[in-house]
Amino acid sequence: MNDKVILGTVVMLVSLNTALPGLANQQDDARNAAEIAVINQELVDVRVLRSHGDEYTREFLLQFHNATQKYCQAFQLGVADQEKGRTRAFSDHVEQAAYQRGIEEAKTRVQVKTGLKENTLSDQPVDQKKYLPKQPLPNQARFINQIADDARQIGKDYDLYPSIIIAQAALESSWGTSELSLAPHHNLFGVKGKYNGRGVLKPTTEFVGSQSTQIQDVFRSYTSNKQSLQDYAKTLQQPLYREVHRSVTKSYREATHALVGRYATDPGYDKKLNQIIDSYRLTRYDDPKKDGNDQAQTMNRQQLRMPRKPHLRNTHQRTISKHKKFSPVVSVIGGAASAGAITGLKKLLVS
Repeated sequence: MNDKVILGTVVMLVSLNTALPGLANQQDDARNAAEIAVINQELVDVRVLRSHGDEYTREFLLQFHNATQKYCQAFQLGVADQEKGRTRAFSDHVEQAAYQRGIEEAKTRVQVKTGLKENTLSDQPVDQKKYLPKQPLPNQARFINQIADDARQIGKDYDLYPSIIIAQAALESSWGTSELSLAPHHNLFGVKGKYNGRGVLKPTTEFVGSQSTQIQDVFRSYTSNKQSLQDYAKTLQQPLYREVHRSVTKSYREATHALVGRYATDPGYDKKLNQIIDSYRLTRYDDPKKDGNDQAQTMNRQQLRMPRKPHLRNTHQRTISKHKKFSPVVSVIGGAASAGAITGLKKLLVS
């Protein structure tokens, strides 16, 4: 009899140990999904939620409730701290994302209240440093050529500097090599949120005061690079970005300066953009195309593709740039932007 009891107990414990990892994984999945929903301020579809089973649903709702409370408290702290001129950091990624959005919300309120006449988002003067031109690396030249025409047209349509469009895309995507900028997401500018219901959770660097911190946030996912460029341009049509437009500024330096604290929390964001623009002579894309100058444009592109090598024929150069994949030797730091983080809180619904 005792042997049977012992045997039964062993069987029960073995079965429990087998089930526990699966249950733990389910709980982790539910917690992660709940935190993503709260960070992205998503509406929750109960039918989809229940399709995962009762255990998953209960864990999701519990974690959703906890994350929502943390988010709301941290968001309000961000608003209050920005108004009082102080900052703090959180180890919890939900709280850190909410806190940063609270800071941005407070900044936006100030801008709306003052009619955007005072540049309260950056106390630093416009960058006047001169950056020497240099030859782009093969992957950099290829990236510029890929988006230059679209950047020129979008700049014309939306009153923006094509040079800044290209520089921001290069900076935010590390010259088109970041995971977020590649298929299937094509997010060249680190724009947060969702686009037509498409989004992906990724780590990002944010600055609270002068301190950088890593948080998790949701970034938009596009079907093509052009869609990303167009959505970026539409984002800059908000009143907050008025001083980024060509019709308002006297130079691209003033426009990059206006991006600091608005588009990105990195205090050196304008200097990084200016260096890219000057180093690779991107201001040439700010000038309208002139009829009869197609040959010169073609020559410029051929010079950009590869460093000149007199012993190689042009056809051979084009073959190399088309088929050989170059890993970036030097690339600037991307992923510092926080566009979309300044939008107000959406209503959370669970029904």
